[in-house]
Amino acid sequence: MADPMFTLCGQVANVFIQPGGTSKKTGESFDPRDKVQILGSIPLPAGGHKLELVTLNVEDARIFQAAQGKIIRVPVGVYAIGKTVGYFIPQGAKPLIAQTPSA
Repeated sequence: MADPMFTLCGQVANVFIQPGGTSKKTGESFDPRDKVQILGSIPLPAGGHKLELVTLNVEDARIFQAAQGKIIRVPVGVYAIGKTVGYFIPQGAKPLIAQTPSA
């Protein structure tokens, strides 16, 4: 099986580099990180949907900058921290352009 079980589909809303710095909690320093924000529609149990903005770390922000404003699909992994679900893009995964958003 080559296809990922989970994919995230949404519009690339923002691409940025989070500056490096020092953690206020632990005092440890951290490097700058490339990030992408993807805006997507999540279905609700009773019908309808809500919009959700997901921020993910990426290996190379330039790949996502080329897709700014476009609908993409990207494979994701899923993990839980308490009652919160988190997502990550597996190393080496690249977004696929799904469609251009309707005007």
